[in-house]
Amino acid sequence: MKIRVLGSGSSFGSPLAWGRNGNIDINNLNNFRTRSSILIEINNTNILIDTSPDLRQQLYSAKCTNIDAVLFTHIHSDHTSGLPDMRAISLINDKIIPAYMPKDMKDKILSHYKFIFKGDKDYRPFMEVRDIQNKFFINNIEIQTFKHNHGSIDVLTYRIGKFAYSTDLKNFYENDLDNLQDLDLWVVGLLRSDPHPSHAGFEQILDYIKYIKPKKTIFTHMTALLDEEKLISKCPKNVLPAFDGMEIEI
Repeated sequence: MKIRVLGSGSSFGSPLAWGRNGNIDINNLNNFRTRSSILIEINNTNILIDTSPDLRQQLYSAKCTNIDAVLFTHIHSDHTSGLPDMRAISLINDKIIPAYMPKDMKDKILSHYKFIFKGDKDYRPFMEVRDIQNKFFINNIEIQTFKHNHGSIDVLTYRIGKFAYSTDLKNFYENDLDNLQDLDLWVVGLLRSDPHPSHAGFEQILDYIKYIKPKKTIFTHMTALLDEEKLISKCPKNVLPAFDGMEIEI
């Protein structure tokens, strides 16, 4: 399995805008982060998690022209508004691309992006909504999922084999953290060092890491308040920030 971090930034990206650099060293290109999404290549199948506003450039940089399925974590626009860019992928491969999403975002997606899923006038549909179960399969690849809290809404964690992805995380419910035992790689959202109403802070994420003990943890969904080198200096050796284009094989 190969995991490519297409984008490692939060909803504003990093830096925010010209001269709005937060705490990052702008001489370090790894601090320039597009909005979060991730590409998984396994058994000749390409699975995309979330369609960020920067998706077109992310897929171009990854030299990726085929997606077999899209998994959505939640409805927020920094994770969905790149959906129209999937039209080119559909046309290139002459196929309808399945989109798996939580039931509570289905109606909004179908309303906001009717032309994508239902077609409209001269546009033919190029994606179709698929319902998610706690365990389901894409091309014989088993995918497990469960909800975690993101402030006022819930978000889906996805697990494929010994890899898991938990972005926009505030808290886990009940014993769900135990679903992340025995991981080779956990990619988890870290908005900033201190806690946010909808996001866990650095110390809370470290506590989760100490409990589940993944072989490697990578932070994503980072603001310009997090400088790569400063964050590395605070982390255990098996924990580090992602950067756009990072690839890991497990």
